[in-house]
Amino acid sequence: MYTKQAGANHLVHTPNGTANLCVHLVGPHPILQHFLDQMTLPRIVRSCLGTPREGILDHAQTLSVLIRNIILSPAPLYRIAEWAKPIDPAALWLSEREKKSINDDRIARSLDALASSRARSLFFLLALHIIKRFELETHRIHNDTTTVTFYGEYKSSYQDPQITHGINKDHRPDLKQLVFGLNVTADGAVPISHEIYSGNRTDDTIHRNNVDRLRQILGREDFIYVADSKLCTRKNLRHVANYGGKFVTVLPRTRAEDKHFRKLLREGACVRWRRVLVLENKRRKRDPPDIYQTTANAPDKTSENYRIIWYRSSQKVQLDAQARLRALQKAEAELFDLNARLNCRQLRKRSAISKQIKNIVRKYNCQEFLKVTIVSHLDIQKKRLRCGRPAKDDPIQEIRRQVFQLQVQRDKVALHGASRIDGIFPIVSNLEARQASKKQVLLMYKYQPYLEKRHALFKTELEVAPVYLKKPHRVAGLLHATFLAMTLDALIERTLRQGMHREGIESLPILPEGRPTKTPTTARLLEMFSDVRWYEFQRGGETVTFPIKLSQLQKQLLRLLGMDSSVYA
Repeated sequence: MYTKQAGANHLVHTPNGTANLCVHLVGPHPILQHFLDQMTLPRIVRSCLGTPREGILDHAQTLSVLIRNIILSPAPLYRIAEWAKPIDPAALWLSEREKKSINDDRIARSLDALASSRARSLFFLLALHIIKRFELETHRIHNDTTTVTFYGEYKSSYQDPQITHGINKDHRPDLKQLVFGLNVTADGAVPISHEIYSGNRTDDTIHRNNVDRLRQILGREDFIYVADSKLCTRKNLRHVANYGGKFVTVLPRTRAEDKHFRKLLREGACVRWRRVLVLENKRRKRDPPDIYQTTANAPDKTSENYRIIWYRSSQKVQLDAQARLRALQKAEAELFDLNARLNCRQLRKRSAISKQIKNIVRKYNCQEFLKVTIVSHLDIQKKRLRCGRPAKDDPIQEIRRQVFQLQVQRDKVALHGASRIDGIFPIVSNLEARQASKKQVLLMYKYQPYLEKRHALFKTELEVAPVYLKKPHRVAGLLHATFLAMTLDALIERTLRQGMHREGIESLPILPEGRPTKTPTTARLLEMFSDVRWYEFQRGGETVTFPIKLSQLQKQLLRLLGMDSSVYA
């Protein structure tokens, strides 16, 4: 919770009698309002959604309050009125009467409007304005999707986008979901457009329509479209290229070009790799840097005559080897457990044992690395047919039983061949070598993690929480509102970092305990203003006001944001 909700009236005792001390919480709301005005979001909302026939607040005011709540301290809709209660109405740009009219029903009606067909023009106009106002670079756009998981049946969700089962990226295939697609610029990873799809929509089917919408927003066709391997289908690549567009994506493992080259490497083909890029390990400073290499001794064209560039990452080499070792250890552990359960119940026949072995090695993808042999021998046991004390001439029956046992060995030849392809990944692009070198293409694709951080922000700090909503269209409205909050968050972060670069500031001490950071985020910035408030002392007919006093660090942050400290006057 970034805003400390501590604003109220207190009775204090003085030598001259009882007085009233009013605490007016302001917090970081002036910063948020400044950027909302820069985005002209209130004006665009009013022009697209209009105003309600009844009520005090319009959709623009309501959505502004909701966006502030999502950024500062996400809460269920029924708690927003409680959240807004201690905040000074002027900080929310509302009157006292307008502030008291904030409730979950008012916000729900605004979510209904945001999910209606009228809102499509809202996001289009907003994208056009922020590109122009903040001078965003649109020569390269990155796309990726994530899933929003739901608890509940949602039987009433039958219209598009439909809340249903699909490939869940939160590893919860038992739950229903929606697919959230996001497009960001390569200039600060600022979101410029989004789309909500049904939960069973696959990523390879969304790119053609998404590229068409981006052409309308950007007013150009020659931008570079960067996405993951689901973009790499013949229809998708042809659709991007036919209109003069450029693309950068990863070649899937299912393509024949990938299989052919990996097979050559496994068989020991001689390939010469040369260094193309070195990146330091930002997470673990003491670890060696990530070294990227490329080769010319590999297929350089796809079957559609697109350019293929092969890379090998030293960090990915270690990760692939560790992942394979973990999979082997887990498979061997399960096979050891299976061996202990043989010859009992359902595991008395060779066919049943073979089926269990196949399931285990397929589960950990170790079919080619483990040799599992089922060994059997004849076990003979003697059984006395007479009860009582044993005697020499007692009748005895021999019971012959086939006993199975597993022998597990690692295939060293296969493991050595697999180690030769560790860390390798191919990138496909229609950018010619004169347009972008191998290093430049790699750096384009390496920007994808910044987009993934937006998805992480979407689910953590912004904490999209549709579980409190029952109507599917309001769920979609909440996702739209969270997108607006994500855009506002990204613009503040980008402006702050640009200000640091402009003034030659390497780091800011805004982490907990005053620790410096070279990459400040909006959340840490807003925390620095969370306790800003002003006081009003009332006794009898006397009123004394104590204005806000900002620290030097707070004034510096406002200056980096291009704001004047008078916004807190």
